Amino acid sequence: MALIGAQTRIVDARGGIVAPGLVDCHTHLIFEGDRSSEYFHRTQGLDDEGLVAAGLVWGVPASRAINAGLPVERLAEAALRRARSMLALGTTTIETKSGYGLDHDSDLASLEAARLVEEVTGVEIVGTYLGAHARPRDRAARYLDQMIADTIPAVAERGLAEFCDVYVDPDVFTVEECRRVLAAAADVGLAAKLHTDARVNVGGARLAAEMKAASVDHGNMLSDDDLRALADAGTSVAFFPGFDWAVGHPRPVNARRFACSGINVALATDLCPVCWHLSQQMSMGFACRLSGMSPEEALLGVTLNAAKAIRRDARIGSITTGKQADLVVFDVPDFRQLAFRFGSNAAAVVIKKGRVLVDATRLNPRDER
Repeated sequence: MALIGAQTRIVDARGGIVAPGLVDCHTHLIFEGDRSSEYFHRTQGLDDEGLVAAGLVWGVPASRAINAGLPVERLAEAALRRARSMLALGTTTIETKSGYGLDHDSDLASLEAARLVEEVTGVEIVGTYLGAHARPRDRAARYLDQMIADTIPAVAERGLAEFCDVYVDPDVFTVEECRRVLAAAADVGLAAKLHTDARVNVGGARLAAEMKAASVDHGNMLSDDDLRALADAGTSVAFFPGFDWAVGHPRPVNARRFACSGINVALATDLCPVCWHLSQQMSMGFACRLSGMSPEEALLGVTLNAAKAIRRDARIGSITTGKQADLVVFDVPDFRQLAFRFGSNAAAVVIKKGRVLVDATRLNPRDER
């Protein structure tokens, strides 16, 4: 109270709880269109092989057909409503990736669009270059060479990203191919992140440990040895129970095993064209009910641990003197209610860097001091 000045605004929490601003450490926020058709085919029992057998175009190639060549403004406009909804749900920091255009210009455009969304909304956005998102059928070697020679340097020169992500998978890119990409990114100052070991264990975690990656993402098939190697390397694991639910993953992440390994465990939405999931409050509910997390672990997963997965824990993720004033007032009597009342929005006031960006209480205003 002694710090109150003439310009200070007092926010009444009205008996709710005050938490750190939520951090979504893995999204694909910037995209046009969706893959709802694929989603509903999956709800009818089709898996990856079934979609192929039915002659359906699915996955990143389906999104590329819509997104390749779109201008920055169009991509930003498509993402803007999603970003505003995420902010209203209490998410104050969003990591987002390129990767739906699968060419040099499209990747740069999507990262530029993320900057525009940040400027308009006030949400803090962390850029990640994900050129190695899907394997072009007829030009994989040439595509990788262009990424390394042209796109990665351009991303770094323009300051569009802090991380370089790669997708290590038998049907996407090999460990050796991804090592080349991540090494080139490291040379220009981009830290490593990896999509890996989601369907089969391909050794991506070992590459992540070798590269001292910020995070391994998905990780459904990680072994105990993988978890030990990642813990020793200081690499986080980010997992997405909402995505596992959306795609009907046959082996959803067992978060109890992750938590017992001593590794930093983060939660994210994995918002993307086939998983229209915007709420980290909902991620907490999924994590507790489907993945075995406690409410305490889930709240850490969407705050401090998620901040660690994007290496911003020195300034966000907890309510600590010297950190940014990223705060959310939730209209619940106990933080455990955030994971219990899934499907609703308990965020009443959202504060970013000390500025009130969302105030749902003004719908029913009371006297303010």
